[in-house]
Amino acid sequence: MPRPGTSGGGHRSSGGHSSSRVGGGHHVGSSSRRPTGGSSFNRGPSFGGGYHHEPPPRPPRRGYYGYRRNTYTHSSSGLGTLIACIIIFAIIIFSFFMISNDHSDVTSTINREKIENPVAYDNNCIKDELGYIENQSKLSKNLKNFYTKTGIQPYIYLKSYDESLTSDNQKDEYAQTWYSENIDNEDTFLFVYFEEQNSNEIGYMAYVNGKQVTSVMDSEAIDIFWNYIDRYWTDSSLSTVDVFTKTFDSTAKTIMKKSTTSKDIIKIICIIVGIVIVIGGIIYILRMKFKRDKEKAKETIEILKTPLDKSDDLRDKYLNEEGKE
Repeated sequence: MPRPGTSGGGHRSSGGHSSSRVGGGHHVGSSSRRPTGGSSFNRGPSFGGGYHHEPPPRPPRRGYYGYRRNTYTHSSSGLGTLIACIIIFAIIIFSFFMISNDHSDVTSTINREKIENPVAYDNNCIKDELGYIENQSKLSKNLKNFYTKTGIQPYIYLKSYDESLTSDNQKDEYAQTWYSENIDNEDTFLFVYFEEQNSNEIGYMAYVNGKQVTSVMDSEAIDIFWNYIDRYWTDSSLSTVDVFTKTFDSTAKTIMKKSTTSKDIIKIICIIVGIVIVIGGIIYILRMKFKRDKEKAKETIEILKTPLDKSDDLRDKYLNEEGKE
């Protein structure tokens, strides 16, 4: 039996909470972050430009005996140019990152550790009352990849229409109760699909986290899971086995890998800029010291080569004192 909604869907989302286990619900097409068509993180601050005022060169200092000392009038231009180049480079890198992520896939911003599940993977993890799943054995085998990457036992329950469940909250509570009565561990992620009275309509979907699961299947991970459900559920080219296989595989791959965000890029750029400025500053200081030492040595040589003026007062005084002796 084909699943409903392969031609599209668009419904509201909802959620729930239990004091014992975390759970909630979802309607296909209602994810807060769609997996395509936009960036999945908030944009960081934009960079601006500024005006750098360069002070005028100080008047040249006169040397002894009429010698004019050479002065370096661009003491800040080299470092200023370096800083400007770094800022331009940072803007280019940041802009490239933002553009490349305009149509990015779902991303994760949290580092998660695989759960050490004391229970081995259970192949008996599917209950299909609707006949949607074409090959349960194949799907059960495929779902092991989710267990291998996260340490979480997946369980899929496709429930037939129940007229006593008239609201999303009742369905959330039913999923919680079903977990308690049918699953004997706290390391399972339970997905429940509730058939609608009109079987052609996409039913309500709920999840329940075991008590040991929330460290991996947190709110962001759940949001990512629903995003993939939205992407694959209405794809008529996929079988139901493919839908669940791709959803759980994609979720595990995404949530167990921390994606680079705009904040990460800004942090990296700031570190690089800081290092380059420090290195550039050291090089600049050493260069200026070398230049000044060279100018001082040249000035000393020029002074020594400059002949004394015969009318020099100091020379006359010296000669007079020498004559008296």
